[in-house]
Amino acid sequence: MYKIKLALFGLAVLSSSNASFAEANKSEFNRYVNFNWGDCPSTFKTPDNRNLCSFAKVPVNWDKPDSEQIDIMVSKYPAKSTDPKGQIWFLQGGPGYSASFYATHYNTTLSQYTQDYDLYILEHRGVGWSTHLSCPNQFQGDYLQYQKACYNELYNQWGENLFHFNTTGAAHDLAYAIDKSRATNWLPTYVYGASYGTLWAQRFTQVAPQGAQAIVLDSIVPSKGFSLDLWDENANYIFSGLAQYCDNDPLCRRKIGANSEATIKQLLNKVYSHSHCSETKFNRDSLQALSTLLMMRSVEGALMPTYYRLARCNQDDVIALNNLHQYIFEGVGRKLMAIEPDHPLNFSQVLSSLITHNEISDEPRTLSERLEYCQDAVACIPKNLLYSRYIQKDVWGNKYSNQFVYANVQHYIPTLVLNGDLDLQTPHSYAHEFKKTFTNINQRYIEFPEIPHAVIFESPANTASGNNCGVDVMQSFLNNIWQQPNTDCIAKLEGLNFNLSTIESQVLFGTDNAYDGSATPMSIESLESLKAQNPVQFDKHRDTFMRLAYF
Repeated sequence: MYKIKLALFGLAVLSSSNASFAEANKSEFNRYVNFNWGDCPSTFKTPDNRNLCSFAKVPVNWDKPDSEQIDIMVSKYPAKSTDPKGQIWFLQGGPGYSASFYATHYNTTLSQYTQDYDLYILEHRGVGWSTHLSCPNQFQGDYLQYQKACYNELYNQWGENLFHFNTTGAAHDLAYAIDKSRATNWLPTYVYGASYGTLWAQRFTQVAPQGAQAIVLDSIVPSKGFSLDLWDENANYIFSGLAQYCDNDPLCRRKIGANSEATIKQLLNKVYSHSHCSETKFNRDSLQALSTLLMMRSVEGALMPTYYRLARCNQDDVIALNNLHQYIFEGVGRKLMAIEPDHPLNFSQVLSSLITHNEISDEPRTLSERLEYCQDAVACIPKNLLYSRYIQKDVWGNKYSNQFVYANVQHYIPTLVLNGDLDLQTPHSYAHEFKKTFTNINQRYIEFPEIPHAVIFESPANTASGNNCGVDVMQSFLNNIWQQPNTDCIAKLEGLNFNLSTIESQVLFGTDNAYDGSATPMSIESLESLKAQNPVQFDKHRDTFMRLAYF
């Protein structure tokens, strides 16, 4: 659940390049024989090319271990120490995204762990370089028919086994892979899951209650009471929290007012009714999408100036807002940042649809309920994505269930739960409810103020270690899973920033000051020139530009 995404095109179920890697590094179905390690696919290579990969055969249906087998890909980054303390398994979110994301962070966010731990990545069944599920047919204009044809063709191929591409099957895969990795060298095992990966990790505790020494759940997706149908309601709940922080920030309070939430809602209702600032390219759909995107990507420094300029709406404001619109919604940002199309194995819409609409829909909303809610909401996902999601639900939903789906998870494995209080995708209110399922004193919850989704990646702090705060808290937990982790870094979190630097303001708004001042229309040529003239400053703020360009 790191991104809102609709994938219309796919590859064959197992691409030729995938099959060749699987054949070269295949590992027999035997948990007492270690993996056959070899080279990794290009998207899984770490910056130092130190990691290894292997493809393990597992049954598609773990209830019938002699049934048809599929491939799951495992990547290992050996500890730099000759005497590692243990192994950490990283589980990706989504559902439906490849876990290759983690491999790109071994020299940055995750470098803290590379010295003393063997780091493993398990590619979820049905995704990426594991046996990949995607539509063999091509989209030709009718999305409903496209989805129905896709489902029919995949069901004809897999039969009821199609519905074993699920969280429970992936949990069994993880338990098997951990056992296989320890066949020749037993080490303490820790499992880290982010977003949907937390649901995967929880399911693992149900199928393998002694399978790991501890688990870390970052941005919790509870098994019960959660639903992606609540996305818009959750986004507006988090906006209320962001507005409270704005009220307490000197700059934001001065610009927006003492009651920013009410002020912004009144403003947007005027814009939605076409009674204010119709000169900009923004309308209800794009404003709601913008609010969702900027909160989800934690770019409040661009969000609040947008509202401020929209309220004033003079000629310079219109130019500035139209610059922002073209950067995000018209592809200018993608062109400036030279964003290449995603690798086709990086996402599986099929797996996403299966799990989302059978295991993450405990609190459903109808299409009409969601459209009605979005009439005056601050944040909502775009209507075309909403319609597409309900088509996917109609085709892929209500296909399977089991004893673990929509049931509370209870286990005795030591657990650390991390959540930001500005997490749009998995709001901290769910973590508060999840705490009620804890069964012993070694299951702990830590909340991070002013922090969005995926805490260990989104919690910069001014500390001596130079790590993100979430990384230090997790490290403290791994050092001693029986004690309360050290959370001193929370007091040193960098937190929110309601202002943009000069270069960020120039790129996004065409002005030196995001809130005020004259604005110049920005073409892709002028943006390229600005980038070339300010290479150091541009690179310093590349993360901001990428977050908004990748829409």
